[in-house]
Amino acid sequence: MKENQTTTARLRNQERFVQNTGKSEAEYQAWATEVGRRMHINNLDKLVCAKLNIYTVSHLAYLPTPTPIDLPADEYDKYLADRTENPLELAQLWLKTKPDAQSWVSVQSILADNLRPFPKSDFELHGDPNWLPDVAKSWFRKDGLNLDVQIEEISAMSGRQITLQDAIDFVRAHKPGMYKNPAQLQLEYIEERFKNITTFRIKDYYAEHLLKSCYYVVPTFDEVPF
Repeated sequence: MKENQTTTARLRNQERFVQNTGKSEAEYQAWATEVGRRMHINNLDKLVCAKLNIYTVSHLAYLPTPTPIDLPADEYDKYLADRTENPLELAQLWLKTKPDAQSWVSVQSILADNLRPFPKSDFELHGDPNWLPDVAKSWFRKDGLNLDVQIEEISAMSGRQITLQDAIDFVRAHKPGMYKNPAQLQLEYIEERFKNITTFRIKDYYAEHLLKSCYYVVPTFDEVPF
C-alpha cells in the first residue's frame, strides 16, 4: 500500500514538472536524480561535520595536516595518506591516485589481464616442481593453452618482452584474478582511511563535492563524475 502511494506521488510530481516547465519526462528523471543526490550529499556533509566537530565542510580547507619541512616531495603523498585525519586531503589523494591505478602498466599487470590456466606439466618444465605448493591449483588446466605459446602471444600483443620466468614468478605470487597493482593497493588504503574517519565510503561525486566546497575551482583530473 505504502509503495503504491509513493509511486502515485512520484507520478504526480512528474506530471506537475512536465506541465509547469514544458520539459520531458527524461528531463524530470535527471532533475529528480540530481535533487536526490544533493540531499544525499547534504547528509554526508552532516556526518563529516559531526565527526570533526566543524560547522561546515568548507572548514576542512583550514585544517591541513602538518608536514615536516624537510619531507621529500616523493614521500609527501604516503606521509599524508598515513597521517591525515582530514577527509578533504584524503579525497584529493584518492582523485590523484585513481587514474594511476586504472592505467597502471607493468609485466605483472599485463600477465594479470591476459594469462590463462595452462597445463601443470608446463610449470614443471619451465619452473621448479618444488615450487608447486606455492601455486594455486586454479592456474592449471590439462587442456589449457601451453604456457610458452601464451607468453609468445602476450608479448606480441603488449609490445613488451615477457619471459617464461616472468610468468612462473607471477603465478607463484598471485592467484588468478587476485593481482592488484601498487597504485590500486594505495587507492584501497586511502578508501579504508576515509571510511574509518567519516563512516562512509568515498565516491567520485562526493570527492568532487568536497573540493568544490573548499576550493570553489575543481582541479582537473582524468575522470570527472558529472
